[in-house]
Amino acid sequence: MSHDKADVVIVGAGIMGLSIAHQIARRDSRRIVILEKAFNVGEGSTGASCAILRQRYTHREAMTVARDGLRAHRNWSAYTGLAEPRARFHHTGVLWMMGETPAAIENGRRTMADLGIAVEVLSAAEVRDRFPALNTCNRPFDLTGATEHECADHPAFLFETDSGFFDPVSATQDLLEAVRREGVDVRLRTKVTGIGTAGGRVTGVELADGTGIDAPVVVNSTGPWAPRVARLAGFDYKTHGWTIHPIRAQVIYREWPREVVPGPIPVVADSSGGIYFRPEAGGQQILVGSIREEDEREVVADPDVFNGNIDAAFRDVKIHALHHRIPSLPYRGQITGVAGMYDMNVEDVHPVIGPTPLEGFIVVNGFSGHGFKESPAVGSMLARHLTGAPADEWDTEAPMEFFSIDRAPIELKERAVLA
Repeated sequence: MSHDKADVVIVGAGIMGLSIAHQIARRDSRRIVILEKAFNVGEGSTGASCAILRQRYTHREAMTVARDGLRAHRNWSAYTGLAEPRARFHHTGVLWMMGETPAAIENGRRTMADLGIAVEVLSAAEVRDRFPALNTCNRPFDLTGATEHECADHPAFLFETDSGFFDPVSATQDLLEAVRREGVDVRLRTKVTGIGTAGGRVTGVELADGTGIDAPVVVNSTGPWAPRVARLAGFDYKTHGWTIHPIRAQVIYREWPREVVPGPIPVVADSSGGIYFRPEAGGQQILVGSIREEDEREVVADPDVFNGNIDAAFRDVKIHALHHRIPSLPYRGQITGVAGMYDMNVEDVHPVIGPTPLEGFIVVNGFSGHGFKESPAVGSMLARHLTGAPADEWDTEAPMEFFSIDRAPIELKERAVLA
């Protein structure tokens, strides 16, 4: 069996694997190989990502990661070194319509402002002035429509002024070009079938074609496939207190008739309806997903074979919630949808990042829907860990230890996508 050699093997060429390679390659000349079993990059979680770049989280460390990721996305050409990148940042802002008390809103504003995040508190009248299509009611309502709902303005809302969303598929293509420019060896249609170990450390990987790559470092950045790939090294997340598995996540696309629904529309997190939404497809559609914990419980037994269609019940309930938030939206219009996957960390919906007790085996898994926005910052964490190079302008100030495999679960009021 022929064996190649590398300094770092990264398994998985989604946004996370490419970001890690990009951040390492910017710092030194070690040999990096990325292995991807699919026909192209970003065909797993990344391709189905909503790529919302919001910065509000429960904990400051998570906010810092999102903030520093946004800096890269807002300056994508400089970050990638590409004069004409394919992807672009859509600067819509993020409006938090969460039914919060004035004290909670002010606390959120203060925390974010302390981290240098641009944020405002908007009254209901100010929301209607900026976003005339939006209803400023935040009273809970019956999503089935069986009980009559009476709207009333909520007094205030938090608004992230610098946030928005990105083009996920184009972003992976940009990073592919960037890492190849730096000499990274990206191999598509290359499946890892084994991870070698000896003396408590990794020794490399075995490939489906019978060849292998010897390497002292193997990074598992395979998203929904993470538990399966970890088992190739004899590694079990449960041994360290974590339950990571692929879950099915649905989004719908609703036609946006601009002649009756005025713009602009920001990214919105809406507690009364249990949804988030944002513009899509050049302003021709509105993308809608769920923020409810109960919609993140469908475990996918085999990530290679899963239902990519939306459920009618999911579609009907979420569209009802969208009509509450955008009352002028006609009840007739094209609705489509898709189901994707991401790797859920059941214990605290935050990722597990960094070295493991198996020396040289690095994990970046369990992002629970947060991965795209965090990828530049996570890449910098691992690049600094592996190279020892000093921080630079694209690095994050967040400590990798906050996400380490030997931490206790992060304390949260609820374990949902907005945690």
